[in-house]
Amino acid sequence: MKTIALLTLSLLTSSLWAKKSPNFLIIYADDLGYTQTSVPMMKGRPELAHDLHRTPHLEKLAARGMRFSNAYCPSPVCTPSRASIQFGKTTARVGCISIHDVVMNKRQVDMTKNLSIAEMFKEAGKDYVTAFFGKGCTPMHWFKDHGYDETDFIHKHPNGNAHGDWWEPAKRTPIPANDPKRVFSLAKSSVGFLEERAADKKPFYLMISHYALHVRNTSLKSTREKYLEIVAKEKGIQGKIPDISKFDENADEMPKKLQPLWERANYSAMMENMDTSIGIVLDKLRTLGLEENTYVFFSSDNGGGSSNAPLQGGKAKMWEGGIRVPMIVAGPGIPANSQCDRPVAQWDYLPTLHDLSGSPASLPGDLDGISLRPVLEKGNAGKLACRDTGLVFHFPAHYTVPITSYRDGDYKLMRHLNTGEMKLFNVAEDMGETRDLAQAMPDKVESMARKLDAYLKKVGAWTMNEVYETRQEELETWMKRDKKKVSELEQQIANGNQTQKLQKELNAAKSQFAKFKKNLEQLAENRKSSHWF
Repeated sequence: MKTIALLTLSLLTSSLWAKKSPNFLIIYADDLGYTQTSVPMMKGRPELAHDLHRTPHLEKLAARGMRFSNAYCPSPVCTPSRASIQFGKTTARVGCISIHDVVMNKRQVDMTKNLSIAEMFKEAGKDYVTAFFGKGCTPMHWFKDHGYDETDFIHKHPNGNAHGDWWEPAKRTPIPANDPKRVFSLAKSSVGFLEERAADKKPFYLMISHYALHVRNTSLKSTREKYLEIVAKEKGIQGKIPDISKFDENADEMPKKLQPLWERANYSAMMENMDTSIGIVLDKLRTLGLEENTYVFFSSDNGGGSSNAPLQGGKAKMWEGGIRVPMIVAGPGIPANSQCDRPVAQWDYLPTLHDLSGSPASLPGDLDGISLRPVLEKGNAGKLACRDTGLVFHFPAHYTVPITSYRDGDYKLMRHLNTGEMKLFNVAEDMGETRDLAQAMPDKVESMARKLDAYLKKVGAWTMNEVYETRQEELETWMKRDKKKVSELEQQIANGNQTQKLQKELNAAKSQFAKFKKNLEQLAENRKSSHWF
C-alpha cells in the first residue's frame, strides 16, 4: 500500500511539474567568435576550441545540454542582430541592416510594430515576468516599450549598464576597475531578479546582454596578470609583459612587438571574467532550485574581432567568421552533452520559446524563424518545419564590404553588392570557405540567387544604391549646414567679435565640415570597391 501511495504521489508530482510554465534565460555575448571559447562546437574537433581562453562554466553548460555546430547570428555587426533576435525576423525584414542604418533612419522605421520575445510571453497569459539587463539596441529605444517589466537600459538601474565599455551614463564617470566590462554588475542584477522569482514563484524570461568582449578590451587586473605570465612563458619571454593598455597614456612605452601579446592576454582575461559572471548566474539558478525548469540559451551577436580560424573573416564581414557563432542550449528534456548540426539562426529563438512555453497565443504570420524544439529534444533526428526560404543575411553597409549571404542546406551563396559577383561554398565540407564552387556549379548559383532575390523583394529590403544615395544625401546635408555655420562665424569675427568662444566654435565647425567631406570621399571609394575582405 505504501509503495502504491508513493508511486501515485510521484506521478502526481511529475504531472504538476510538466504543467508548470518553464523559465527562460538568454545569455548574449558581444563580439564572441565561433572558436573563441574552450567549448568546441563540434564534438571530436578540439581544434575548434580556443588554445588559451578558459570558459569552464560554458563547458559545464554544454555538458548538460546541446551545442550547435551550425548556428548563425543575424548580422556580422551588433545592432541588427540585437533587433533580429528580439522579433524573430531577418534583418532585411526588420529593416535594420547595419550599425548606422541611414535608410532605417530616413524611413523612421517603428520597431514597436513588431512582436518582441517579451511581448510574446505577455500574450501567453501565464503571468511571465520579463527582464532585460545589459547592452541594448538603439533602434528599439526603451525596452519597456517592448514588453520588458525590468530593464537597466539607461533610465532605470543604478548599475548603469547602458554603455559598459567606457562610462557610467548617469554620472559620466569611468567604469570601476573591479568591474571593467560590467560583467559582475550584470550578474548582480540577474541574481537579484532570480531571487525575486524564486520568492514569488512566477515564471520568467530574462535576457542578459553582455558587453564583453566588445572593443576596448578591459579585464580585471588580477586575471590579466595571470594571463600575461602564461603568454610570456608561451612565447619564451623572460620577465613580465608590461601591463599597459593601448588606450593608456603610457602605451607608447610598450615595445610594439609586445602589444599583440598584451592583447592576447587581456582578451583571455576578459573572456574568463565573462565566464565567471555567467557561472555566478547559473550557480544561483541551481541553488534556488530553478535549474531543472529553466531553458538556458547562450550565443553571441556576431563573430569575433580577433582570429576565428579556421573560419574566414570576422566581425563586420559576411564570411563564416562574421556570422557563425557559438550556441549552447540546456534545459528540460534536452539530452546532455549532445550536438545539433542543423543550420539554425537566432531569429528562430522567438518561435522556439513560444513553443516551449506552451503559449496558446498565435504568432504573427511574417516571422522568419521556426521552432527548434524538435532538434532540442531529438538532436539531428528531430524534424524541423520547412522554411519558406533558407537563411538570409543581408548586409548593404556603406562603411565596409557590402555582401548578402544565403545558406540553403550545405551550400552558402555570397553576392558582392557593388559588383554583383557571386561565390559559392559547401560550408558543410569547407567551413573555411577556401574552395569557390561558383564556376563549377552555375545552376546551383542561379537557383540560390533566384530564391534570395525573391525573398529580398518580398520583404522590401534596402538596396545597395538606396543605402549609398541616402548616406551621400545625409553627408551633403551636414556639410551644407556646417559650411553655413562657418560662413556666419567668420562674418561675426570679421565684424570685430573676435572672442575666444567664437574662434573655438569656428574651429569646431571647420573640423566637422572636413570630417564629413572625408567621409563623403571615402563613401565614393567604398562604392567602387570590389574587395571581398
